[in-house]
Amino acid sequence: MKQTLLCLAASALFFSACDTNFVPQDEIVINLQEKGAEVAPSMYGIFFEEINHAGDGGLYAELVKNRSFEELEMPEGYHAEGNTLYPKKVHNHITGEVKPERYRWTTEPVPGWSLKVSEAADAEMKLTKENPYFTTAPNNLKVTVKNGKTPVRLVNEGYWGMNLVKGNAYLLRAIIRASSTYKGKITALLLSDKDEVLASTPIEVTGSDSWNDIHRTITPESTSNKGKLALEFDGAGTVYLDYVSLFPEKTFANRPNGLRKDVAETLAGLRPAFVRWPGGCVVEGISLENRFEWKKTLGDPASRPGEYSTWGYRCSYGFGYYEMLQFCEDINADAMFVCNVGMGCQFRMGDASSESEIAYYLDDCMDAIEYAIGDASTEWGAKRAEHGHPAPFPLKYVEIGNENWGDEYDKRFDIFYVAIKEKYPELILISNHGMGGIGKSVRTDMIDPHWYVNPEFFFQNTKLFDDQPRGKYDVYVGEYACNSNVGGGNLRAALSEAAFISGMERNGDLVKMASYAPLLENRNDRAWAVNLIWLDTDQVVGRSSYYVQQMAAENRPTYNVKSNITMSAPLPVDYNEGRIGFGSWNTQVEFKDVRITRQDGTSVQPDLARCTDKRGKWQIENGVLNQTSSEAPTKYVMDDFSGNQFTMECKARKVGGNEGFFIYLGLSEDGQKGFVYNIGGWNNQSTAVEQVSGGRNAGVMGKTVNQRIEKDKWYDIRLVVAPGKSELYMDNELILSHVPESTPLQFISSGYDEATREVIIKVVNAEGKSYPTRIKLEGMEVESTGKVISLASGSDMDENSFEEPEKIYPEKSEYNGFGKSFDYNFPPFSYTILRIRTK
Repeated sequence: MKQTLLCLAASALFFSACDTNFVPQDEIVINLQEKGAEVAPSMYGIFFEEINHAGDGGLYAELVKNRSFEELEMPEGYHAEGNTLYPKKVHNHITGEVKPERYRWTTEPVPGWSLKVSEAADAEMKLTKENPYFTTAPNNLKVTVKNGKTPVRLVNEGYWGMNLVKGNAYLLRAIIRASSTYKGKITALLLSDKDEVLASTPIEVTGSDSWNDIHRTITPESTSNKGKLALEFDGAGTVYLDYVSLFPEKTFANRPNGLRKDVAETLAGLRPAFVRWPGGCVVEGISLENRFEWKKTLGDPASRPGEYSTWGYRCSYGFGYYEMLQFCEDINADAMFVCNVGMGCQFRMGDASSESEIAYYLDDCMDAIEYAIGDASTEWGAKRAEHGHPAPFPLKYVEIGNENWGDEYDKRFDIFYVAIKEKYPELILISNHGMGGIGKSVRTDMIDPHWYVNPEFFFQNTKLFDDQPRGKYDVYVGEYACNSNVGGGNLRAALSEAAFISGMERNGDLVKMASYAPLLENRNDRAWAVNLIWLDTDQVVGRSSYYVQQMAAENRPTYNVKSNITMSAPLPVDYNEGRIGFGSWNTQVEFKDVRITRQDGTSVQPDLARCTDKRGKWQIENGVLNQTSSEAPTKYVMDDFSGNQFTMECKARKVGGNEGFFIYLGLSEDGQKGFVYNIGGWNNQSTAVEQVSGGRNAGVMGKTVNQRIEKDKWYDIRLVVAPGKSELYMDNELILSHVPESTPLQFISSGYDEATREVIIKVVNAEGKSYPTRIKLEGMEVESTGKVISLASGSDMDENSFEEPEKIYPEKSEYNGFGKSFDYNFPPFSYTILRIRTK
């Protein structure tokens, strides 16, 4: 991190004590004797999932793509048509339907590999399963050179190029067998993007048609960040390749089969208290056939079969369970293993194993725990010792399932919870439940709510945890990010996350852990719109959100101290005079008898056939508007009315699916902005008002109430809207009311670091002008000199990039104007941390 020492008079960013025009906007009084909730040392961690080529082509240091030639293997029951992969047709265990899912596939005959043949030569390659070296990864590549007039090259360009650095050693491993007919030589070459030879080494094999496991070290004489590996054949005959790997000798912590050094160091720079692995949606798979299987990630990398990833490409299983546990140990972090409970992804196919198969998944989870922390005398503890680590690894958490819900999940969770706790009472067990309770489950140690939202949600929900009940379980915010309407991840997103973090820290007695998601993105394969860290072959870029995470972790107080202010006060605003509409999420719904009463008492029965925006499969039959798809979300915006003072009445029924229904209001003409009552949402657990931003639901605004919607029951709905308030009635009962408010833009949190005896004050200013304050510290004497860490930019739309990786970067400075009462002017669009030593 950059460090700049600035005195008070020299800093243009901060208030000068000589400024006679300083007028504080707020007076912040912090009482150091009024101790608040402790902030758990476990608060900040990282969540790894194989998405966006985060592992293969990212954190995992392997340079060769499709090194085991398994890339075209597909999950059992799946099939490909051209460049599209179709999953096995399985029934969703809740709805009974078969979803028409489809995923990307490749039409390359041998992904990652190409033959470079001159006009004078003749050669071909094809995949085969003849006589595999490892039956667990049976594919090998058969290369036939029909004449040896000129050399033939088999080329691999890696993951959008290989970063080959002059003077650095690379470890080449090739498992090769040559037929007795092959009489030529084989040479390994490192090439630049222009096919210049950077290094070469001979590969000597016997022509006895037996496998040779070759290891070589090769060092390029020049640098190329888009390099290639080639195997050159200069004679006729047939050669089989089972495995070809190229690894930098210098990996993180010098681990064999290890991690790319610069990427791992970037993760370590977050000071994570824990690492969650392996996901994410890969845990369940599109369906159970392609779930992540940890046992297949152990042992010799050449023996690992890999698996088609839920995110549209094959994961090599190179960064496996052992490597994850080793990484945790290397960075002094606890490990979190996420197990499968016998359920496929409920956002995809949603299948579930039979009841008789639950024991299989439970045993698999118990084996994973034993592998990590079991004694070396146990079956799986002995395997860990055999793999080179006799002592237990730092496994502390097990999350039971990933983003599962419903009665079937609750039942399975209880089975897993009881069995794991009985044998491993020291482990902390986490359920997939959100803030709406734990359903029919008996107990859990922690719940795991997720939020992917727009900036306004985080700005307006810093007090979300304040009134949550305590004592039943703790909270792990396992996935959260501001990823809507923020480009690739701008400063406004980062500031909103910093504000939300302040609320999590303040409620440290409840929120014990949090991890941003997704973590990593190879710039050449963005499957998710906004990610924390970007990388290319030779560069790693932290977004401004990365630095917010880093600053929060590096400046975690031991406990909170009380202040008289946590954020600027929001102001009441009016709903837009917008349109109203209906919708759903993964649910089939019907609406009828729609009537709107204006403020003057006149009524209108809208023509349901007229709409301005439609998403989903809508049709009208006998006066009933029905939506029959499982899309998420659906929307039907009526054309006959626009306003912000009316009563809308209708009947609504859920006919199938997972959740309830939507009632939109205040929608702009283009449908991009407004609000929606999400009734029976979040897996049919809760009802709340969400903001619509960019045409999508972008996060809860205000109170959430517990509510379930029954199937095939007609509900009488009445929505009463005034400019500054709306109320939802169902069957004549008031369910929820909502008051629109402006978005607060300043946030303050304060705490104390016992180790350094420093007061820590964190301030978010998301406004385009400075935020002048007067800060008073009560209950303790303080020194005048301290530290300031500030993340700021000229616009909240600014983003870091590969061209400007440090455009938004934390600046450290010394400040000598602290005291029991001092004035401070926080810069526009900034996240600032003050560290003040006490006497």
